[in-house]
Amino acid sequence: MSNTHSRCNPGSHPSRLGQAIQGILLASALTASVAAHGEETTNRKSYHISGGSLGQALSQFARDAGILFTGESTLTDGKTSKGLDGEYTVEEGFRKLLAGSGLTYTITDDNAVAIKVAESGSDAASTLPAVKVSGKAVYDANDPYNPDYNRTNASSATKTDTPIMETPVSIQVIPKAVMNDQQAVRVSDALRNVSGYFDTRGDEFFYDDAFLRGFNTSSRQYIDGMLDLGQSRSLANLERVEVVKGPSAALYGRLQPGGLINHVTKRPLDTPYYSVQQQFGSFDLYRTQVDATGPLTQDGALAYRLNMEYLDSNSYIDYVNKERAFVAPSLTWKISPSTKIDFDFRYHEVQGITNLGLPASGNRPANIPISRFSGEPSDHDNFTLYNGGVSLFHEFTEAWKLVAKFGFNHNVQQFDDTTIQSFNEITGDARRLYFHSQFTDESKQGMINITGNFDVLNTKHALSVGWDYYNRSGMGEGRLSFCQTCGTQTFPATLNIYNPVYNQSVINVALENPKPTFNEREEWYGFYIQDQMTFLDDWHLLYGARYDQANYTSSLASGLNLGGADDSEFSPRVGLLYRPIKELSIYGNYVKAFNGANTGLVVSESQREPEHSEEYEFGLKTEWFDNRLSANLAFYELTKSNVAQPHSNSLLATQGYRELVGEARSKGIEFDISGKLTDNWNLIGTYSLTDTEITKDRSGRQGNQFANVPKHAGSIWSRYEFTDFGWHGLWTGAGVFLAGQRQGDTANSFQLPGYARLDAALGYSFNIGKSKKMSLQFNVDNLLDKEYYTSGGSSGSRTGIRTGVPRTFLGSVRIEF
Repeated sequence: MSNTHSRCNPGSHPSRLGQAIQGILLASALTASVAAHGEETTNRKSYHISGGSLGQALSQFARDAGILFTGESTLTDGKTSKGLDGEYTVEEGFRKLLAGSGLTYTITDDNAVAIKVAESGSDAASTLPAVKVSGKAVYDANDPYNPDYNRTNASSATKTDTPIMETPVSIQVIPKAVMNDQQAVRVSDALRNVSGYFDTRGDEFFYDDAFLRGFNTSSRQYIDGMLDLGQSRSLANLERVEVVKGPSAALYGRLQPGGLINHVTKRPLDTPYYSVQQQFGSFDLYRTQVDATGPLTQDGALAYRLNMEYLDSNSYIDYVNKERAFVAPSLTWKISPSTKIDFDFRYHEVQGITNLGLPASGNRPANIPISRFSGEPSDHDNFTLYNGGVSLFHEFTEAWKLVAKFGFNHNVQQFDDTTIQSFNEITGDARRLYFHSQFTDESKQGMINITGNFDVLNTKHALSVGWDYYNRSGMGEGRLSFCQTCGTQTFPATLNIYNPVYNQSVINVALENPKPTFNEREEWYGFYIQDQMTFLDDWHLLYGARYDQANYTSSLASGLNLGGADDSEFSPRVGLLYRPIKELSIYGNYVKAFNGANTGLVVSESQREPEHSEEYEFGLKTEWFDNRLSANLAFYELTKSNVAQPHSNSLLATQGYRELVGEARSKGIEFDISGKLTDNWNLIGTYSLTDTEITKDRSGRQGNQFANVPKHAGSIWSRYEFTDFGWHGLWTGAGVFLAGQRQGDTANSFQLPGYARLDAALGYSFNIGKSKKMSLQFNVDNLLDKEYYTSGGSSGSRTGIRTGVPRTFLGSVRIEF
């Protein structure tokens, strides 16, 4: 069900809390209260509210009257009001606006207002208890002005909107308020606030790879519950990022076992909102963002949202630059009080020169400036994405609901890159490889999910049943690889990494024969069922399973089959949570999951099995200060099995045959905390102890640690507003991000040193007139200019080490109205 949205009025002064307004129109009921500081329901004020949608009229009345209310909107959907023009008390205003709507109101002794359905001759009106608001705005989760770091509900772990305190799975939510305060530019900037997350791409803009609980999730992430193609993603249209820890195959199918990253996008709102932000910073960074939303029709049945971003920046790395353009329009059509359709589209283009990293020397990264570029100034990459989708939401009854989605992706990636192939640690000479290709990726997918709430004996159930389908096809063409050991006619010149001379390569594409075009196809469908059962009021049992049928094929354009897989698997999950008191939940879960296909050569197809994972997890969840601050402590052990290994027969191994006998294990402790310590003090913090080991291996790596995963890591970011000191609108923030020593490759042949990075921010917001708010902000990342490394290269490589950004300044000017 949609929410009619009333936000906190940017025209109100923070010290007059009685004038700070925000709210959401109710569906089942509306609850309201007049803020303290002398605002009484008998005071008259002047109002000028035009006729039209009842929901919009009530929202404007709430803003102008200084009323806080919260809830859903089906009571007012399709209803109109004649508006309000003149001086009225709160009671008179409600009576005038609700005239002829079939709704009425009551005002309790404590000045709380409750709106309900008027029923002739009956006191059984459908209403929620009135809520007393003590001078502080209670924001809707999707309110553009919401400054809170904490979220009490999430949907990614169960595909239902469930309180996190009642979900027996570790899940972290990064809301847009955190991203805004930290001036996040990349997905990695947001995810660094999640325990057990580690970056793999550094300053790169072309992919959003991530490590979770030690395992590389690659760039396969989700947007609004739908699998996205491997790529980078803009933050411009994100409401929040939800991270589900551990294997998620019981609902989503094939995924690497570390966890699921789901990007939740901003939705069209019933209340108009507009924002323009200009950012500027070090290395000639310029970034412009636009956010506009509101109703398109008088009754509010059709609403839109438009998010845009343009970014242009150089880099601290020589010759590296990037340019990003992003447009994301969306529409919501409320066909009836029980049915709505969302339409979404994304256009995203990224182009520039990619930093492919530096080599190791001895057991550390080579001692060269972090600004050193290992490619050629003529390198260039370009990614272009078109994505669209339609989502149907329908309520059969108040208890039974349907969600159906369809989406498509079209992604074209063009590469022209030069990178280090081998490195002479004595002379500093690096032999390099030049790679050229165009890869076209397309996907289509659909899903249907039905949820129902019902009671059986003394137990409550939330049942979810669903089906999904995914089809992806990719084609690589024009592929060229030049290197000194490839036997080609031309190749990039050797580069001395200590004293580089660029533009020396004599690459003649005309002399080379491109590799044959190859095609790959990935297709799967799955069925799942899940039940969330509540019994004895304090116990919550989550159990379910999914069946997947998945197929992968790869071939050359000539028809030559390069291999494939055809797998079918069950993925069960069970979790139990006990909430002995409101502030504490104790939970545990067990998951066995289907990860991905093994597509290499095997001696017999009967020996082919997909990768599997198995996890045991136990944890504690807490909420304090009236749900304003929450924390999660998790202990887990996660094992990935059936990892492809070279065949034990050396002759077969040289022919590329493999056996599926490898195994890797990660176990550890994770702690996350987020929310408010006081009305003016927000924080978000993490800690992770990640103990990894390759437990079975035939390549001499058994007993080694995973690459790029520190045993100890953590972060703390805090924001404080100076309202209590009379400095209204002024705030400051600071944070430390730490990572211990990590192995640079799976051979554990070199290490990346640990680091502690200090960030800081200063912001000031003030009102322009009655309806506009201006925000000025200044951030410094890596304040102490610490030199550090974010990750090694690919798991088996001593090249491709990514460096962390040096001290970086970023300013921002934003106008909202």
